[in-house]
Amino acid sequence: MKPLKVLSDLIPIPSYTVIILCFFFPFFLIKCGDTTLMSIKGTDLITGVSKQTMNERMKENLKKTSPFGSAFGNDSSDKSSNTDSEYSPLNESDNKKNKENIPPSPIIIIAFLAAIAGIIIQVVKSIRKKYIYHIAISLVGLISLLTFYLTFQSKMEGLGNNQIGMGLGGGVTISYGFGTAFYICGVLFLLILLFFGVFSYFLKNNPKAIYGPADQNHE
Repeated sequence: MKPLKVLSDLIPIPSYTVIILCFFFPFFLIKCGDTTLMSIKGTDLITGVSKQTMNERMKENLKKTSPFGSAFGNDSSDKSSNTDSEYSPLNESDNKKNKENIPPSPIIIIAFLAAIAGIIIQVVKSIRKKYIYHIAISLVGLISLLTFYLTFQSKMEGLGNNQIGMGLGGGVTISYGFGTAFYICGVLFLLILLFFGVFSYFLKNNPKAIYGPADQNHE
Protein backbone atom coordinates (compact mmCIF):
# COMPACT_ATOMS: atom_id res chain seq x y z
CA MET A 1 0.00 0.00 0.00
CA LYS A 2 1.42 3.37 -1.05
CA PRO A 3 2.08 6.29 1.38
CA LEU A 4 -0.76 8.42 -0.02
CA LYS A 5 -3.30 5.67 0.66
CA VAL A 6 -1.93 5.11 4.17
CA LEU A 7 -2.13 8.84 4.93
CA SER A 8 -5.69 9.02 3.59
CA ASP A 9 -6.67 6.45 6.22
CA LEU A 10 -4.69 8.04 9.07
CA ILE A 11 -5.18 11.79 8.65
CA PRO A 12 -8.97 12.34 8.94
CA ILE A 13 -9.86 11.05 12.42
CA PRO A 14 -6.97 12.69 14.35
CA SER A 15 -7.43 15.96 12.43
CA TYR A 16 -11.19 16.18 12.98
CA THR A 17 -10.74 15.14 16.62
CA VAL A 18 -8.28 17.98 17.25
CA ILE A 19 -10.70 20.40 15.56
CA ILE A 20 -13.51 19.30 17.89
CA LEU A 21 -11.27 19.61 20.96
CA CYS A 22 -10.29 23.14 19.90
CA PHE A 23 -13.91 24.21 20.35
CA PHE A 24 -13.43 23.79 24.11
CA PHE A 25 -10.73 26.47 24.09
CA PRO A 26 -10.99 30.24 23.55
CA PHE A 27 -11.95 31.30 20.03
CA PHE A 28 -12.09 35.00 20.82
CA LEU A 29 -10.16 37.10 23.34
CA ILE A 30 -10.51 40.56 24.81
CA LYS A 31 -7.27 41.80 26.38
CA CYS A 32 -6.17 44.77 28.43
CA GLY A 33 -2.48 44.98 27.67
CA ASP A 34 -1.15 41.50 28.41
CA THR A 35 -4.07 40.61 30.68
CA THR A 36 -6.97 38.59 29.25
CA LEU A 37 -10.21 40.20 30.37
CA MET A 38 -12.58 37.80 28.66
CA SER A 39 -12.39 34.67 26.54
CA ILE A 40 -15.20 33.16 24.49
CA LYS A 41 -14.87 29.45 23.75
CA GLY A 42 -16.02 27.71 20.61
CA THR A 43 -18.65 25.91 22.67
CA ASP A 44 -19.99 29.29 23.81
CA LEU A 45 -20.53 30.20 20.17
CA ILE A 46 -22.35 26.89 19.65
CA THR A 47 -24.68 26.96 22.66
CA GLY A 48 -24.81 30.68 23.36
CA VAL A 49 -23.63 32.33 26.57
CA SER A 50 -25.22 34.75 29.02
CA LYS A 51 -23.69 38.14 29.71
CA GLN A 52 -23.74 37.30 33.41
CA THR A 53 -21.52 34.27 32.76
CA MET A 54 -19.13 36.43 30.75
CA ASN A 55 -18.95 38.97 33.57
CA GLU A 56 -18.16 36.20 36.05
CA ARG A 57 -15.39 34.92 33.82
CA MET A 58 -13.94 38.39 33.57
CA LYS A 59 -13.82 38.64 37.36
CA GLU A 60 -12.13 35.25 37.60
CA ASN A 61 -9.52 36.24 35.02
CA LEU A 62 -8.82 39.47 36.87
CA LYS A 63 -8.41 37.57 40.13
CA LYS A 64 -5.82 35.28 38.56
CA THR A 65 -3.83 37.76 36.49
CA SER A 66 -4.23 41.22 38.01
CA PRO A 67 -1.89 42.38 40.83
CA PHE A 68 -5.02 43.89 42.38
CA GLY A 69 -6.95 40.64 42.06
CA SER A 70 -7.79 40.60 45.77
CA ALA A 71 -10.04 43.57 45.14
CA PHE A 72 -12.31 41.24 43.17
CA GLY A 73 -12.37 38.54 45.82
CA ASN A 74 -14.94 39.96 48.24
CA ASP A 75 -17.67 37.61 47.11
CA SER A 76 -19.57 37.75 50.37
CA SER A 77 -19.92 41.54 50.31
CA ASP A 78 -20.83 41.42 46.65
CA LYS A 79 -23.49 38.81 47.34
CA SER A 80 -24.99 40.75 50.20
CA SER A 81 -25.11 43.96 48.19
CA ASN A 82 -26.59 42.07 45.27
CA THR A 83 -29.31 40.51 47.38
CA ASP A 84 -30.23 43.91 48.85
CA SER A 85 -30.62 45.47 45.45
CA GLU A 86 -31.79 42.45 43.50
CA TYR A 87 -35.45 43.34 43.82
CA SER A 88 -34.99 47.07 43.45
CA PRO A 89 -37.06 48.47 40.54
CA LEU A 90 -34.07 50.58 39.52
CA ASN A 91 -31.98 47.44 38.94
CA GLU A 92 -34.67 45.51 37.12
CA SER A 93 -33.39 46.48 33.68
CA ASP A 94 -29.80 45.58 34.66
CA ASN A 95 -30.90 42.15 35.83
CA LYS A 96 -32.68 41.54 32.55
CA LYS A 97 -29.57 42.54 30.61
CA ASN A 98 -27.42 40.14 32.62
CA LYS A 99 -29.82 37.30 31.83
CA GLU A 100 -29.80 38.03 28.11
CA ASN A 101 -27.88 35.52 26.04
CA ILE A 102 -25.37 36.04 23.29
CA PRO A 103 -27.05 33.79 20.72
CA PRO A 104 -25.36 30.76 19.12
CA SER A 105 -23.51 31.34 15.85
CA PRO A 106 -24.95 29.19 13.02
CA ILE A 107 -21.68 29.52 11.11
CA ILE A 108 -19.63 28.08 13.97
CA ILE A 109 -22.23 25.32 14.47
CA ILE A 110 -21.77 24.32 10.82
CA ALA A 111 -17.99 24.07 11.28
CA PHE A 112 -18.42 21.94 14.41
CA LEU A 113 -20.90 19.60 12.73
CA ALA A 114 -18.60 19.32 9.71
CA ALA A 115 -15.83 17.94 11.93
CA ILE A 116 -18.21 15.41 13.50
CA ALA A 117 -19.46 14.37 10.06
CA GLY A 118 -15.87 13.85 8.93
CA ILE A 119 -15.22 11.36 11.73
CA ILE A 120 -18.47 9.49 11.04
CA ILE A 121 -17.71 9.20 7.32
CA GLN A 122 -14.21 7.91 8.00
CA VAL A 123 -15.43 5.33 10.53
CA VAL A 124 -18.27 3.92 8.39
CA LYS A 125 -16.59 1.33 6.19
CA SER A 126 -19.46 0.96 3.72
CA ILE A 127 -19.02 4.53 2.42
CA ARG A 128 -17.16 4.61 -0.89
CA LYS A 129 -15.03 7.45 -2.29
CA LYS A 130 -14.51 9.00 1.10
CA TYR A 131 -12.03 11.49 -0.30
CA ILE A 132 -14.89 13.32 -2.04
CA TYR A 133 -16.75 13.71 1.26
CA HIS A 134 -13.60 14.91 3.03
CA ILE A 135 -13.01 17.54 0.36
CA ALA A 136 -16.60 18.78 0.71
CA ILE A 137 -16.55 18.67 4.53
CA SER A 138 -13.21 20.45 4.91
CA LEU A 139 -14.28 23.08 2.38
CA VAL A 140 -17.53 23.73 4.28
CA GLY A 141 -15.66 23.94 7.59
CA LEU A 142 -13.01 26.28 6.20
CA ILE A 143 -15.56 28.56 4.53
CA SER A 144 -17.61 28.68 7.76
CA LEU A 145 -14.62 29.74 9.87
CA LEU A 146 -13.46 32.23 7.25
CA THR A 147 -16.95 33.75 7.03
CA PHE A 148 -17.11 34.06 10.81
CA TYR A 149 -13.64 35.65 10.86
CA LEU A 150 -14.43 38.23 8.19
CA THR A 151 -17.85 39.02 9.68
CA PHE A 152 -16.44 39.48 13.16
CA GLN A 153 -13.51 41.54 11.88
CA SER A 154 -15.87 43.89 10.08
CA LYS A 155 -17.91 44.36 13.27
CA MET A 156 -14.78 45.03 15.32
CA GLU A 157 -13.24 47.36 12.76
CA GLY A 158 -14.96 50.37 14.23
CA LEU A 159 -13.80 49.47 17.72
CA GLY A 160 -10.13 48.89 16.95
CA ASN A 161 -7.71 49.02 19.86
CA ASN A 162 -9.28 51.34 22.42
CA GLN A 163 -7.10 53.48 24.65
CA ILE A 164 -8.32 53.94 28.23
CA GLY A 165 -6.64 56.77 30.12
CA MET A 166 -5.55 56.04 33.67
CA GLY A 167 -4.96 59.63 34.77
CA LEU A 168 -1.20 59.10 34.95
CA GLY A 169 -0.26 60.51 31.59
CA GLY A 170 -0.60 57.14 29.89
CA GLY A 171 -3.25 54.67 28.94
CA VAL A 172 -4.14 51.00 28.69
CA THR A 173 -4.96 49.37 25.38
CA ILE A 174 -8.04 47.19 25.07
CA SER A 175 -7.52 44.81 22.15
CA TYR A 176 -9.71 42.23 20.45
CA GLY A 177 -8.46 39.12 18.71
CA PHE A 178 -8.99 35.47 17.86
CA GLY A 179 -7.57 32.67 19.98
CA THR A 180 -5.01 30.09 18.88
CA ALA A 181 -7.67 27.34 18.88
CA PHE A 182 -9.65 29.18 16.20
CA TYR A 183 -6.62 29.35 13.90
CA ILE A 184 -5.74 25.70 14.52
CA CYS A 185 -9.24 24.69 13.35
CA GLY A 186 -8.85 26.72 10.18
CA VAL A 187 -5.37 25.34 9.43
CA LEU A 188 -6.50 21.73 9.93
CA PHE A 189 -9.53 22.14 7.67
CA LEU A 190 -7.20 23.65 5.06
CA LEU A 191 -4.67 20.80 5.37
CA ILE A 192 -7.41 18.17 4.97
CA LEU A 193 -8.73 20.00 1.91
CA LEU A 194 -5.28 20.25 0.31
CA PHE A 195 -4.34 16.65 1.06
CA PHE A 196 -7.50 15.11 -0.38
CA GLY A 197 -7.32 17.52 -3.30
CA VAL A 198 -3.89 16.10 -4.12
CA PHE A 199 -5.20 12.58 -3.42
CA SER A 200 -8.06 12.99 -5.91
CA TYR A 201 -5.66 14.39 -8.52
CA PHE A 202 -3.36 11.35 -8.34
CA LEU A 203 -6.34 9.02 -8.20
CA LYS A 204 -7.57 10.32 -11.55
CA ASN A 205 -4.25 10.86 -13.28
CA ASN A 206 -1.86 8.37 -11.69
CA PRO A 207 -3.64 5.67 -9.64
CA LYS A 208 -0.39 3.72 -9.29
CA ALA A 209 0.92 6.47 -7.00
CA ILE A 210 -1.83 5.49 -4.55
CA TYR A 211 -2.53 1.80 -5.06
CA GLY A 212 0.04 -0.95 -5.18
CA PRO A 213 -0.26 -4.11 -7.28
CA ALA A 214 -1.76 -6.00 -4.35
CA ASP A 215 -4.60 -3.52 -3.87
CA GLN A 216 -7.79 -4.70 -5.50
CA ASN A 217 -10.42 -2.35 -4.10
CA HIS A 218 -9.98 1.19 -5.36
CA GLU A 219 -11.74 4.14 -3.85
